[in-house]
Amino acid sequence: MHEIRTIPTDDGDMRIAVAHPEGDGPFPVVLSFHHGPGLDDASRQAMSRISEAGYYVVAHDRYHRHGTLLVLDLRTMMGPDASPEDRRRLQEVFFDTTEDLVQRDVEAVLGSLASDPVARRGPMGCVGYCIGARSVLSTLARHRDAFNVGILFHPSFCVTEGEDSPHRAVEGFPGFLYVGIGELDQMQSATLNRPLIDAVQALGPHGLAEVLPGANHGFAVPGAAYHEEAAARAYGEALTMLARGLT
Repeated sequence: MHEIRTIPTDDGDMRIAVAHPEGDGPFPVVLSFHHGPGLDDASRQAMSRISEAGYYVVAHDRYHRHGTLLVLDLRTMMGPDASPEDRRRLQEVFFDTTEDLVQRDVEAVLGSLASDPVARRGPMGCVGYCIGARSVLSTLARHRDAFNVGILFHPSFCVTEGEDSPHRAVEGFPGFLYVGIGELDQMQSATLNRPLIDAVQALGPHGLAEVLPGANHGFAVPGAAYHEEAAARAYGEALTMLARGLT
Protein backbone atom coordinates (compact mmCIF):
# COMPACT_ATOMS: atom_id res chain seq x y z
CA MET A 1 0.00 0.00 0.00
CA HIS A 2 1.35 3.43 -0.99
CA GLU A 3 -0.38 6.78 -0.55
CA ILE A 4 0.10 10.51 -0.05
CA ARG A 5 -1.58 12.06 2.99
CA THR A 6 -1.83 15.58 4.36
CA ILE A 7 -1.16 16.41 8.01
CA PRO A 8 -1.16 19.76 9.84
CA THR A 9 2.01 21.45 11.11
CA ASP A 10 2.76 24.79 12.76
CA ASP A 11 3.82 26.00 9.29
CA GLY A 12 0.76 24.83 7.38
CA ASP A 13 -0.29 21.58 5.80
CA MET A 14 2.44 19.07 4.92
CA ARG A 15 2.31 16.05 2.63
CA ILE A 16 3.63 12.72 3.82
CA ALA A 17 4.14 9.54 1.82
CA VAL A 18 3.18 6.29 3.53
CA ALA A 19 4.03 2.76 2.39
CA HIS A 20 3.34 -0.51 4.18
CA PRO A 21 2.38 -4.11 3.37
CA GLU A 22 -1.23 -5.03 2.74
CA GLY A 23 -3.15 -5.91 5.87
CA ASP A 24 -4.09 -4.40 9.19
CA GLY A 25 -0.65 -4.65 10.79
CA PRO A 26 0.46 -3.20 13.02
CA PHE A 27 3.87 -2.89 11.34
CA PRO A 28 7.09 -1.52 12.85
CA VAL A 29 7.59 2.13 11.89
CA VAL A 30 10.52 3.44 9.84
CA LEU A 31 10.84 7.17 9.17
CA SER A 32 12.37 7.86 5.77
CA PHE A 33 14.18 11.13 4.99
CA HIS A 34 14.36 11.69 1.24
CA HIS A 35 17.39 12.78 -0.76
CA GLY A 36 18.26 16.32 -1.81
CA PRO A 37 16.07 16.53 -4.94
CA GLY A 38 12.89 16.00 -2.93
CA LEU A 39 10.14 13.50 -2.19
CA ASP A 40 10.10 12.33 -5.80
CA ASP A 41 9.13 9.06 -7.47
CA ALA A 42 12.61 7.64 -6.88
CA SER A 43 12.33 8.34 -3.16
CA ARG A 44 8.99 6.56 -3.04
CA GLN A 45 10.44 3.56 -4.86
CA ALA A 46 13.19 3.43 -2.23
CA MET A 47 10.53 3.52 0.49
CA SER A 48 8.77 0.55 -1.10
CA ARG A 49 11.96 -1.49 -0.95
CA ILE A 50 11.84 -1.25 2.83
CA SER A 51 8.08 -1.45 3.30
CA GLU A 52 7.93 -4.68 1.30
CA ALA A 53 10.10 -6.26 3.99
CA GLY A 54 7.30 -5.73 6.51
CA TYR A 55 7.61 -2.11 7.67
CA TYR A 56 5.37 0.95 7.89
CA VAL A 57 7.51 3.55 6.12
CA VAL A 58 6.63 7.23 6.27
CA ALA A 59 8.44 10.18 4.66
CA HIS A 60 7.59 13.85 5.00
CA ASP A 61 7.92 16.53 2.34
CA ARG A 62 11.09 18.26 3.57
CA TYR A 63 10.56 21.37 1.42
CA HIS A 64 6.86 21.92 2.12
CA ARG A 65 7.44 25.50 3.27
CA HIS A 66 8.52 26.35 -0.30
CA GLY A 67 5.96 24.37 -2.31
CA THR A 68 4.01 21.13 -2.36
CA LEU A 69 6.10 18.06 -3.19
CA LEU A 70 8.74 20.29 -4.71
CA VAL A 71 11.46 18.53 -6.74
CA LEU A 72 14.82 20.25 -7.33
CA ASP A 73 17.05 19.68 -10.36
CA LEU A 74 20.26 19.82 -8.34
CA ARG A 75 22.56 19.06 -11.28
CA THR A 76 21.31 22.18 -13.06
CA MET A 77 21.04 24.38 -9.99
CA MET A 78 24.54 23.47 -8.76
CA GLY A 79 26.21 23.31 -12.18
CA PRO A 80 28.77 25.79 -13.54
CA ASP A 81 26.18 27.29 -15.90
CA ALA A 82 23.51 27.78 -13.23
CA SER A 83 21.72 31.09 -13.39
CA PRO A 84 21.68 33.49 -10.44
CA GLU A 85 17.99 32.69 -10.04
CA ASP A 86 18.74 28.94 -9.85
CA ARG A 87 21.41 29.53 -7.22
CA ARG A 88 19.12 31.79 -5.21
CA ARG A 89 16.32 29.24 -5.34
CA LEU A 90 18.66 26.45 -4.25
CA GLN A 91 19.84 28.51 -1.29
CA GLU A 92 16.27 29.35 -0.36
CA VAL A 93 14.94 25.80 -0.49
CA PHE A 94 17.82 23.45 0.21
CA PHE A 95 20.01 25.32 2.66
CA ASP A 96 17.31 27.28 4.47
CA THR A 97 15.47 24.08 5.42
CA THR A 98 17.34 23.68 8.69
CA GLU A 99 17.46 20.64 10.92
CA ASP A 100 15.44 22.55 13.51
CA LEU A 101 12.65 22.88 10.94
CA VAL A 102 12.97 19.23 9.95
CA GLN A 103 12.67 18.19 13.58
CA ARG A 104 9.51 20.24 13.95
CA ASP A 105 8.16 18.23 11.03
CA VAL A 106 9.26 14.99 12.67
CA GLU A 107 7.17 15.90 15.71
CA ALA A 108 4.15 16.41 13.45
CA VAL A 109 4.73 13.04 11.77
CA LEU A 110 5.08 11.26 15.10
CA GLY A 111 1.87 12.89 16.29
CA SER A 112 0.02 11.66 13.20
CA LEU A 113 1.21 8.09 13.77
CA ALA A 114 -0.39 7.98 17.21
CA SER A 115 -3.86 7.68 15.64
CA ASP A 116 -2.94 5.16 12.93
CA PRO A 117 -3.64 1.58 14.09
CA VAL A 118 -1.50 0.18 11.25
CA ALA A 119 1.61 1.84 12.76
CA ARG A 120 3.00 -0.27 15.59
CA ARG A 121 3.81 1.31 18.92
CA GLY A 122 7.29 0.67 20.24
CA PRO A 123 10.85 1.15 18.97
CA MET A 124 11.18 2.76 15.54
CA GLY A 125 13.84 3.04 12.88
CA CYS A 126 14.83 5.80 10.50
CA VAL A 127 16.58 5.81 7.14
CA GLY A 128 18.04 8.77 5.27
CA TYR A 129 19.46 9.41 1.82
CA CYS A 130 22.00 12.18 1.12
CA ILE A 131 20.91 15.21 3.21
CA GLY A 132 18.30 12.93 4.75
CA ALA A 133 21.09 11.01 6.48
CA ARG A 134 21.89 14.12 8.50
CA SER A 135 18.25 14.22 9.57
CA VAL A 136 18.58 10.63 10.77
CA LEU A 137 21.39 11.67 13.10
CA SER A 138 19.39 14.67 14.35
CA THR A 139 16.39 12.45 14.99
CA LEU A 140 18.43 9.90 16.90
CA ALA A 141 19.94 12.67 19.02
CA ARG A 142 16.54 14.18 19.91
CA HIS A 143 14.53 10.97 20.28
CA ARG A 144 17.02 8.55 21.75
CA ASP A 145 14.37 6.56 23.59
CA ALA A 146 12.07 6.20 20.58
CA PHE A 147 14.44 5.07 17.82
CA ASN A 148 16.54 1.94 17.92
CA VAL A 149 17.87 1.79 14.34
CA GLY A 150 19.46 4.36 12.04
CA ILE A 151 20.32 3.77 8.37
CA LEU A 152 22.41 6.27 6.39
CA PHE A 153 22.82 5.92 2.61
CA HIS A 154 25.40 8.16 0.83
CA PRO A 155 25.31 10.65 3.76
CA SER A 156 25.80 14.39 3.22
CA PHE A 157 26.72 17.18 5.63
CA CYS A 158 27.06 14.74 8.53
CA VAL A 159 30.54 15.85 9.52
CA THR A 160 31.51 19.43 10.36
CA GLU A 161 34.36 20.97 12.33
CA GLY A 162 32.10 22.22 15.11
CA GLU A 163 31.32 20.64 18.44
CA ASP A 164 27.74 20.24 17.22
CA SER A 165 28.73 18.13 14.20
CA PRO A 166 25.84 15.74 13.44
CA HIS A 167 28.08 12.67 13.55
CA ARG A 168 28.59 13.20 17.28
CA ALA A 169 25.09 11.82 17.85
CA VAL A 170 26.53 8.35 17.14
CA GLU A 171 28.62 8.17 20.32
CA GLY A 172 26.80 6.14 22.95
CA PHE A 173 23.83 5.36 20.73
CA PRO A 174 22.34 2.19 22.25
CA GLY A 175 20.71 0.85 19.08
CA PHE A 176 21.91 -0.23 15.63
CA LEU A 177 23.48 1.91 12.91
CA TYR A 178 24.38 1.22 9.29
CA VAL A 179 26.23 3.60 6.95
CA GLY A 180 26.82 2.92 3.25
CA ILE A 181 29.07 5.25 1.21
CA GLY A 182 30.00 4.86 -2.43
CA GLU A 183 33.68 4.39 -3.21
CA LEU A 184 33.39 6.92 -6.07
CA ASP A 185 31.35 9.49 -4.15
CA GLN A 186 33.04 12.85 -4.65
CA MET A 187 30.09 14.94 -3.45
CA GLN A 188 30.48 13.60 0.11
CA SER A 189 33.42 11.21 0.01
CA ALA A 190 34.40 8.48 2.44
CA THR A 191 37.40 10.62 3.39
CA LEU A 192 35.14 13.53 4.28
CA ASN A 193 32.91 11.16 6.24
CA ARG A 194 35.78 9.45 8.07
CA PRO A 195 34.79 10.73 11.55
CA LEU A 196 31.28 9.35 10.98
CA ILE A 197 32.64 6.01 9.79
CA ASP A 198 34.94 5.74 12.79
CA ALA A 199 32.16 6.63 15.23
CA VAL A 200 29.85 3.96 13.78
CA GLN A 201 32.56 1.31 13.78
CA ALA A 202 33.25 2.10 17.44
CA LEU A 203 29.76 0.75 18.25
CA GLY A 204 31.13 -2.75 17.65
CA PRO A 205 28.52 -5.33 16.62
CA HIS A 206 25.81 -2.65 16.76
CA GLY A 207 27.40 -0.55 14.02
CA LEU A 208 28.56 -1.12 10.46
CA ALA A 209 29.99 1.48 8.06
CA GLU A 210 30.96 0.36 4.56
CA VAL A 211 32.60 1.90 1.51
CA LEU A 212 30.93 0.18 -1.42
CA PRO A 213 33.08 -0.58 -4.50
CA GLY A 214 32.12 1.03 -7.78
CA ALA A 215 29.28 3.07 -6.30
CA ASN A 216 28.77 6.82 -6.56
CA HIS A 217 26.67 9.32 -4.65
CA GLY A 218 23.02 8.33 -4.93
CA PHE A 219 23.67 4.60 -5.45
CA ALA A 220 20.69 3.54 -3.30
CA VAL A 221 17.98 5.58 -5.08
CA PRO A 222 16.64 4.61 -8.52
CA GLY A 223 18.08 6.94 -11.15
CA ALA A 224 21.24 7.73 -13.08
CA ALA A 225 23.59 6.94 -10.16
CA TYR A 226 21.80 3.77 -9.02
CA HIS A 227 24.26 0.89 -8.53
CA GLU A 228 22.51 -2.46 -8.31
CA GLU A 229 25.27 -4.42 -6.60
CA ALA A 230 26.00 -1.72 -4.01
CA ALA A 231 22.30 -1.15 -3.37
CA ALA A 232 21.65 -4.86 -2.88
CA ARG A 233 24.49 -5.06 -0.37
CA ALA A 234 23.47 -1.90 1.49
CA TYR A 235 19.77 -2.71 1.69
CA GLY A 236 20.57 -6.23 2.80
CA GLU A 237 22.62 -4.94 5.72
CA ALA A 238 20.05 -2.25 6.49
CA LEU A 239 17.21 -4.75 6.65
CA THR A 240 19.32 -6.96 8.92
CA MET A 241 19.79 -4.01 11.28
CA LEU A 242 16.07 -3.21 11.21
CA ALA A 243 15.18 -6.82 11.98
CA ARG A 244 17.62 -6.87 14.90
CA GLY A 245 16.46 -3.57 16.34
CA LEU A 246 12.71 -3.62 15.77
CA THR A 247 11.67 -7.15 16.71
